[in-house]
Amino acid sequence: MRKKHSILFCVLLLSGCWDERQYKDFSVVSMVGHEGQVGEITSYFSVPTIKEGATTSSIVKGMGKSTRDARMDADLKSNQTIDVSKLSVLLYSDESAKSDLYEYLDVYYRNARNQLSTYVAITEGSPEPYIEIGNELQDEAGSYYKKFIKSLSFVSIYPETDLQMVCSILFDDGIDLTLPYLFINKENNPELKGLALFNGREYTGTNLTVQQSKLLSVLKDRVGRRANFTVIYKDTPVTMVVRKIDKKWDYSEMDESGIIKLSYKLKADVQEFSKDHIEQGENKKELEQFLSQQLNEETNKLFEVLQEAKSDPLGLGRRVRAFHPEVWEKGDWNDTFSDITIKPDIKVDIKRTGILK
Repeated sequence: MRKKHSILFCVLLLSGCWDERQYKDFSVVSMVGHEGQVGEITSYFSVPTIKEGATTSSIVKGMGKSTRDARMDADLKSNQTIDVSKLSVLLYSDESAKSDLYEYLDVYYRNARNQLSTYVAITEGSPEPYIEIGNELQDEAGSYYKKFIKSLSFVSIYPETDLQMVCSILFDDGIDLTLPYLFINKENNPELKGLALFNGREYTGTNLTVQQSKLLSVLKDRVGRRANFTVIYKDTPVTMVVRKIDKKWDYSEMDESGIIKLSYKLKADVQEFSKDHIEQGENKKELEQFLSQQLNEETNKLFEVLQEAKSDPLGLGRRVRAFHPEVWEKGDWNDTFSDITIKPDIKVDIKRTGILK
């Protein structure tokens, strides 16, 4: 019996991982950028290098007929095999994104080692200078842009959307994708221009502004820790912060009139208003009416942009598909979405005004 136990113990000590990988044999990249079209793709890999004891990153460029082919070409220019299993961020040029985005993403879903928590963004022009700037700012572009994109959810501009969520949206006919759209400003720093709107799997070429992106997060009821809106009221700036959202979507007139009513009640705090005394007399009621009017006007403008682009990032089509099949089956939902009537009704309820009254 003792002999059997000894043999079993030895076997356990000898067991190992069948898929073990020695990372000393690989260049683990944190960021990749792609541009071009299928058949002629150029990819940029941010590869870490160690020089004089310090870790920096350099760009290795690859070209090929597909995303994988471009990576294989980059392998020939690197002293180690390029490994994309730990990617933090993927960048795509705006021109590339105007064709089927999934054509470029497919390779990242087919390898079980690849992580699906990677962020995706669109760049104005080639992604190469963005990676270069990221490497200069933080030694590793992937880490820089991961923090950059993640911070957008904190201020309610863009809810966290990783590679896994991107795929599910791309294959859902009832909702359209949005991705952060970056540009390089005059100071040669990357900056957010807004959100890129998609129609199906293709970038429409239309972007929401930062303010409209924040409003879209409110309409989705996916705000972060801060959702601030600033307006000018009686020549004085007023900043309100949305704390709670009560929404009701009414599709009862969809079949006959093609109307969707979106009702929202926003409970908010006022964090900036130098005139004080909001609670006195009709001041609070007047301010609530003004803020409600401003948000309704901005929401109507937002839907004008969305319908012009034939993009439904709010996901109104999901409920139409489920409960109004006769409308859904009229044709492509994006075409139907551009023709329906959307009536938003937003009411602001000020709950707190700070210490000063």
